[in-house]
Amino acid sequence: MPVIGDEVGLTLDQVIVATDFTPVSEMAVTYAAALTKRFASKLTVANVVDLSVATRSDEAVIGIPIDTMRKDSAENVENLVNDLALDGVHALGRTLEAHNPAAEIVRLADELSANLLIIGTHSKTGLKKMILGSFAEGVIHHAHCPVVTIGPQARPLAKELPFRTIVFATDLNHDSVQKAAVALTFAKDSLARIYMCHVIAHPPSDLTHSLDLQFSSEKKLKKLIPAAAYEWCSPACTVEYGDVAQHILRLAERTGADLIVLGAQRNTSWFTHLKQGTVAQVLSAANCPVMTICTA
Repeated sequence: MPVIGDEVGLTLDQVIVATDFTPVSEMAVTYAAALTKRFASKLTVANVVDLSVATRSDEAVIGIPIDTMRKDSAENVENLVNDLALDGVHALGRTLEAHNPAAEIVRLADELSANLLIIGTHSKTGLKKMILGSFAEGVIHHAHCPVVTIGPQARPLAKELPFRTIVFATDLNHDSVQKAAVALTFAKDSLARIYMCHVIAHPPSDLTHSLDLQFSSEKKLKKLIPAAAYEWCSPACTVEYGDVAQHILRLAERTGADLIVLGAQRNTSWFTHLKQGTVAQVLSAANCPVMTICTA
């Protein structure tokens, strides 16, 4: 989605949906099919055989025979592609193998020059996350294109895809303009109401400084909105103090948002930490899809 001036050319030529054939992945496929139809995109359905849990012996006590995993993956991907075809969506299937499924999906997205990745997440936390890692977070913090994640609390897709209400949360850093442009372009596509949100986790102790910071932040939010946007929407800007994730989630619930757009920090390591950051907290509790845009 290249930025052109204040606008973004919303071109979804290539969409990838990653699936592990679980119910949350089925929802991700449903969203992928709807987006593909709306934007006449090419769709690739991908599954990664996780070699870290595979074994090459049928007699092994721990692990799953790799031949069984390959067979199941190929059959399930083929069945999904056939089901999509019956729904009028042409898709290609890819069965991949890797010890790091998240890295392999990111590699595939780069190979195909994907414009959008769609994934589901079980949002593992605590000890399970420390041991098993998090596929979703690995993709989110390394992908070079926007990622739409369907979390465990997300509502099933309604009959119509157009996003009617979008919450865009920003930390107002140097690349906020580009991220806001993506959110605004999705809003423009369906003439959605968009809420521009900035949450300050640690307010100044002095009331005057606190009010000044809130006022200056509101001005920065408004500068992210090009003048042309007011021709098709009435964006609302809000600055709040407190827990960032909770304020984003409450705003999304209060406004009935059907898409949350966030920035995500690029990681140099694939290791996911035990402590949940803002993105992970929003993903685990949001009742709508969450789009993340990763930058350095």
